[in-house]
Amino acid sequence: MAPAICRALVSTLAGLGSPLLKQQINGPSKDLPYSDIAPASETQTRIAPSPAPSSANPDALISALTLAPTEQERLQILVPNPPDISNLTYTFINNTVLPPTGGSIVLSSVSVFPALLTTNVAMAIGFVNPCGINTPHSHPRANEFLTVIQNELVTGLILEENPGGAGRISGKPPVTDANGPLPQVGTTLGQYQGTIFPQGSVHFQFNPTCQPSVFAAAFDNRDPGRTQIARNFFSLQPNEVIETAVGGDGSVLNAKDINSLRRRVPGSFALLMEECAVRCGIVKKA
Repeated sequence: MAPAICRALVSTLAGLGSPLLKQQINGPSKDLPYSDIAPASETQTRIAPSPAPSSANPDALISALTLAPTEQERLQILVPNPPDISNLTYTFINNTVLPPTGGSIVLSSVSVFPALLTTNVAMAIGFVNPCGINTPHSHPRANEFLTVIQNELVTGLILEENPGGAGRISGKPPVTDANGPLPQVGTTLGQYQGTIFPQGSVHFQFNPTCQPSVFAAAFDNRDPGRTQIARNFFSLQPNEVIETAVGGDGSVLNAKDINSLRRRVPGSFALLMEECAVRCGIVKKA
């Protein structure tokens, strides 16, 4: 009885002119508008897929990697088209310049090589020209392991001092001269020899030969940073800060001297050592 009642009810409603019921009973009507019978897939707006972020656009790639919740998804972003691993490859271009400049350095930090984002490493290749010195500096966020890969380099490292033994809970503080320089240690590295520069330590490298040197430096931070010691020191304001820091009352280093030095302190990676340049016949620019 129930099925017969249902058929009668549907037939009655269809007779009242419901187009959708007619469509269900008799199939799509040619009189109905196309929008009433078109499949849902045909009415949806089709959005073209966005191109995969690449190392050609580091900002977009960094954003995508930052938002990815898992390492698997980050690798899929970095390698969207296996076996192409261009996003995992970095080229250290030799952009060194010829004497009388001191040299140049190429750093693969996360800002230029986004694949480092999920790691704790960075790498630098340094091109030190004859008589060039990688001026005293430090890396505030990383230890450095430097290895010479061509020619040789002389290294220097200033040892740390703990004035007055601050923070010691046992034992006597070391006896140190209250004034004067701190101990410096260093060595001469030949090809394929390396050394460590602890995080935050002041250090330098010098090429004492008349041939170019090249080094590779590994860092345990994707963003090691670099602080130029002389430039940072002479950037302090006011001048009285520098006067006091060098133990003077204006007679050792006055405001005029400081202003002159502040303008002359270079910001470049490497400079020439004068005595070596003369020995190697390198003519400095006027």
